[in-house]
Amino acid sequence: MDNSIFDDRAMALCELSQDMLFHKVPVGRILYYIDEPLKAGRDAARLYSGKDIHALYSENGIGAEYKPKTASAFGVMLRGQAILGADGCKVEIYMESIEELAKHSCFGGMPGLDLESALKVHLAHEFYHYLEYKSGSAITEMLDSVETFKLFGFTRKAKINRCSEIAAHMFAKCLIGLSYMPNLYDYLYLISTGKLTAGDFEEKISGLKQLAGV
Repeated sequence: MDNSIFDDRAMALCELSQDMLFHKVPVGRILYYIDEPLKAGRDAARLYSGKDIHALYSENGIGAEYKPKTASAFGVMLRGQAILGADGCKVEIYMESIEELAKHSCFGGMPGLDLESALKVHLAHEFYHYLEYKSGSAITEMLDSVETFKLFGFTRKAKINRCSEIAAHMFAKCLIGLSYMPNLYDYLYLISTGKLTAGDFEEKISGLKQLAGV
């Protein structure tokens, strides 16, 4: 595969395209919904430059619970999830899924993740969500709503939830020092395990870039 196509915008577009309201985003506004979250992730990571993610958990009183087996939600295998509340915050990490990601993260000459890097990526991703919770201002809520319904002067609007995921990916990339947005490795996992072809993935990225005008 041509590694040059996996730039930050491309991977942000892949994430944005998974939002249930993606089809409601005006074409001329697609870049807004990827560039602003990318900036938010970069800016947040800059505040913690050089910090070890394990140390950040300790300093912020966040518990990390490592579970051997993988959990799932709505048929999707989870690698980690944050449980945030007034009584305390913790992150659950499902090591079986993390190990599988590391094992299948190298494909077609792409640099893979070792187990520790795969673990740190997910800890960093969930730490960003903790930062959003702590500040009370998620990037999703800060960005403009999209119009989802209009009839006889009545308009319904909603937020694009995947914007927070884009920001979390970028935060993890910058904090851990990855060459690519970490959601790329989710796609490499799918390709390596035969659930997606490299050709289909490249076609998806090409189509999204053409749609967004990048």
